[in-house]
Amino acid sequence: MTLEQGLKSFDGENMTDEMPTMSRFERRETDVLLTYADGSEFSVTYDDLRHSCPCAKCSPLRNEDEASKNLRRQVEALPKEKPKVRIVGNYALGFEWTQGCSSGIFRFERIWDLANRRDPDNGKPYVHGAW
Repeated sequence: MTLEQGLKSFDGENMTDEMPTMSRFERRETDVLLTYADGSEFSVTYDDLRHSCPCAKCSPLRNEDEASKNLRRQVEALPKEKPKVRIVGNYALGFEWTQGCSSGIFRFERIWDLANRRDPDNGKPYVHGAW
């Protein structure tokens, strides 16, 4: 399935009413342009995506302010590049970088939060294990 086909097949059933369906994901030189079914458009930098990686390795690094600032500096020191993008199921995207972490699975809700400049972790620290 291509990225565009995946976005078209994603109907948003599991999302809150306030989040429209993503209809386009355009990779640009330093950011991605997101377009939603309601006509809204947002850009998210690749640095912001990398810093908000939800994987088990990166997430705990955002729990404390100093560690989060250090992670941000590490991300900003990486080469600027367009990642490869893949559909994960019918609910998320994955990003593949030539350097740095490529493990995170970015739910569409997380990308929406980033687009709207909201904390995608909702202020909650990372906790490993069953909930």
